[in-house]
Amino acid sequence: MKTEQTKSPRHWGIVALMCLLSASSIGICTNSVGVFYTPVSEALHVLKGTFAMHATLSNMCTAIMALFMPKLMRKTDYRKLLLIGALLASIPTFFMGFTHSMMGFYILGILRGIGAGIFGIVPITMIITNWFQKSHGLATSITLSFSGLSGAVFSPLFTWCITNYGWEKAFFLMGGCLFLLTIPVCLVHWHTRPEEEGLLPYGYSGEHETKAVLQNTKFQYFSIGFLAMALFAFLHPAITGISQHISGMAESVGLSAQNGAFMVSLIMIGNVSSKLLIGILSDHTTPLKASICMIFVNICSLLLLYVGMLQANVSWMFAASVLFGTIYSVGAVGIPLLTRSFFGSENYQKAYSVIGFLTNAGSASSLTLIGYVADFTGSYIPVLFIAIGFHLFNICLLAIAHYSTRN
Repeated sequence: MKTEQTKSPRHWGIVALMCLLSASSIGICTNSVGVFYTPVSEALHVLKGTFAMHATLSNMCTAIMALFMPKLMRKTDYRKLLLIGALLASIPTFFMGFTHSMMGFYILGILRGIGAGIFGIVPITMIITNWFQKSHGLATSITLSFSGLSGAVFSPLFTWCITNYGWEKAFFLMGGCLFLLTIPVCLVHWHTRPEEEGLLPYGYSGEHETKAVLQNTKFQYFSIGFLAMALFAFLHPAITGISQHISGMAESVGLSAQNGAFMVSLIMIGNVSSKLLIGILSDHTTPLKASICMIFVNICSLLLLYVGMLQANVSWMFAASVLFGTIYSVGAVGIPLLTRSFFGSENYQKAYSVIGFLTNAGSASSLTLIGYVADFTGSYIPVLFIAIGFHLFNICLLAIAHYSTRN
């Protein structure tokens, strides 16, 4: 076996391409859309939850696409699919700038979600899994950290555009950015598997990862381990919806829209750094230990955010925002690594197509619910304690999944 077949610049070139897809499909389509909730809902005289429904529908369509992407990627040239996805994501987003009816937003949100699902987290992590055996955690974390980096850059950019030119122009800008980030990946010649280019996965040794993985060759959807992991994959991303409402949280305690946008950027900084950290920790310990560590940090961030909101203390809320970014490290990086760890590389596509659907569905369902909780209770504080309860329950689910797949 030649070294250049298993460790080459081409492997990391694939990571660079996936970084662009991560920045557009997750960073812009999901992480940056929250800055539109308050200005658009106020302009259209609707509840924040009602407007947030367009993002829920979008994410649900992304989730549904996750179920079909493994099969589509096996049967179709992925770069052709990617071009379709880029157009479906960017054009409807652009036309949101002409829309002043909720039905129009819902239809366009559905189309954007279908497009984003074609180059979303499921195909991205599948491609990274195909190309990397060694340093899989690092490659995954680098790729998905760009969704946070993108959110940190584009959230204040869109807020600036909304403040100075209106939310309509901001949607034009958002659609253009989506297309510009995705189209280079369509134009470069590459494949979803290294074998198609005469290479082997990075660090390939011809051996399976662990003895425990070998025990998981008989994969079952209705096993206790998979059901526990599936429920975790739905509940944990539901907490990420808080970040989409962080601007509203800031304004609800008297802070400015600019402070709210800066909090979104701080969350994305925590997003990027924690994704890199969880990948490194996973490679040096285990994905389970790394994920639980991040969950505890996130619980601390929710408590700090609660205190900051009670006192309308901007410094505490800024600090809480950075720490809250750890929520994405488990949802984006931890869940794919846990799936591979629990069920093995040979079952990854089968397991993650369902788990990826549930991850997106959990994230989508929370966007509207959080908005309605704020509308009807007049406060975001109940959401923080519900999230803490989810975290504690999720730790139990991970323990069940771990022990079930090791016995």
